[in-house]
Amino acid sequence: MTIDAMAWLDERVPRGSLIRFSIAGGFNSLIFYLTWIVLLATFAGIDVRLLWGACWGATGVFAHYVHRWFTFDDRKPVSWTLPTAVPVYIISLGGSSLTIGWLDNLFSEDVRLLGVVNLLVWGVIVWLMLRVLVFQYSPTEHASRARPEE
Repeated sequence: MTIDAMAWLDERVPRGSLIRFSIAGGFNSLIFYLTWIVLLATFAGIDVRLLWGACWGATGVFAHYVHRWFTFDDRKPVSWTLPTAVPVYIISLGGSSLTIGWLDNLFSEDVRLLGVVNLLVWGVIVWLMLRVLVFQYSPTEHASRARPEE
């Protein structure tokens, strides 16, 4: 008896849900955050917003493919989702870089901790934009596509 791990997960954590996005996003964010922390330590004189933006941009394309495969689905072709996701990541890169800069100005001693909060807030914003604008995800369409016609 073979267990299909993705089918098992699909039954318990619906595609397109914030929980599913958080699982994938946790993986993406860990890579992002560790890279950012290393860059902060390595390039202490560089503006925190530039380092944040560089990491955000570098992990954005990777995150697109992770969310396409794991969080949402492949109903729309990459030729649609990738170019549509780029503005989402540009908006979130700019917004999250501005907010981390603002937080650094106010609470520079706590910027690493506040970086986690910033990541979480912008994660929810990105999830909404990806769900609505990029993947145009519909649980009903996904469910009807997953079940073969009887």
